[in-house]
Amino acid sequence: MINLNDIKPLIAYFSKYIDMSEEEIKFLKEIVVQKVYKKKEIIQRQGDIQRYLAFILSGAIRFFYTDENGNEQTLDFAFEHMPIGQYKGVLSSNKSPAFVEAIENTVLIGVSKDNFLAFLQRFPRYYSVITEILGEALIDVEVRNKLLRISSSKERYQELCRLKPEVIQRVPLTYIASYLKMALGTLSRVRAGKL
Repeated sequence: MINLNDIKPLIAYFSKYIDMSEEEIKFLKEIVVQKVYKKKEIIQRQGDIQRYLAFILSGAIRFFYTDENGNEQTLDFAFEHMPIGQYKGVLSSNKSPAFVEAIENTVLIGVSKDNFLAFLQRFPRYYSVITEILGEALIDVEVRNKLLRISSSKERYQELCRLKPEVIQRVPLTYIASYLKMALGTLSRVRAGKL
């Protein structure tokens, strides 16, 4: 069983949506597992069955896929105190559409499909919490899609700086360029004020 200090960030995250009871916290401590990943370590491979929903205690990750030409295409980033995993993918045991890679040393706590469903069955009031979290995730996807519709590389980069400054501060430029759908050289010129 994991100790209370290890799940305090998760409890704080849930407290934005709901006040957790002692019984819920105790049950949560019994079902979550902790995993540690080193920088550059793959957490999940594209095509693997998704088995866990997770929460980042510390560190940073990126989501990417490999296209038909073997090129990595970055989809998104996540940092500490953020949930990761596709709710639908875990529940339906779908194959992961993307790789998940630690871009810093990262500590995750996760819950398996069976334990997640057991938690929801025992505490059904969390269905509304899941709905809110999924809604926020959809808004984040819409923000990225809007960002990519900006035709100017400079404006795309400036908008990323405004919307997600943590990405600019913590993520290698190669991944930022891929995320913004631009060449690394273009991103370098934008950052240098040459574009």
